[in-house]
Amino acid sequence: MADEEGEGKQDNVLARVIIEMLGAPKEHIEKTLKDYVEKLKQDKEMKILKEELAPAKEQKKLFSTFAELEILFSNSQKLVDFCFDAMPSSVEIIRPEKIIVDSSSFTDTLNDMQAKLHNNDMIIKTLRAKSALLDKNAKAVLRNFIYFLIKDEPRPIEYLSEEMGIGAKQLRPFLDELIKAGNIAEKEGKYERIE
Repeated sequence: MADEEGEGKQDNVLARVIIEMLGAPKEHIEKTLKDYVEKLKQDKEMKILKEELAPAKEQKKLFSTFAELEILFSNSQKLVDFCFDAMPSSVEIIRPEKIIVDSSSFTDTLNDMQAKLHNNDMIIKTLRAKSALLDKNAKAVLRNFIYFLIKDEPRPIEYLSEEMGIGAKQLRPFLDELIKAGNIAEKEGKYERIE
């Protein structure tokens, strides 16, 4: 590794990075970022030369904070590995002006990137499938609850809304779906089951 100024080993890469975090409560997210930076300092293939941790700011119900770090990496591959692991929001290479990478290292980097992209794609597809299943099940529960509430007599939307704890405005599109599907009907402002 090189000295504080970044002189020394020819492969060294000096970069400025920004790592962002979002979460709650405020104290937790600030401590988590600070602990993460301390963990980075343990890596022998990189040296943090400058660090600035921003105080967390509220964003809706969460808090966001960031660390701006100037890091001296032992080589360009270590910088790439850092980017895959830490996923910084910004990377600026300060020096060297040109980085020469052999084809074997570049091939490894591309394959690592592809593996990460494929893994993220699989996670997204799995989450979408789970979300669709949850949505389908929630609609079935909601439909059955409506059927139960109107089984003995027609009910107005206000009654259904109060019993279900769902605002009339949010409930109306679902009721319209059930009408369109031919499961219920609306007569004189009251909903009834179609047998």
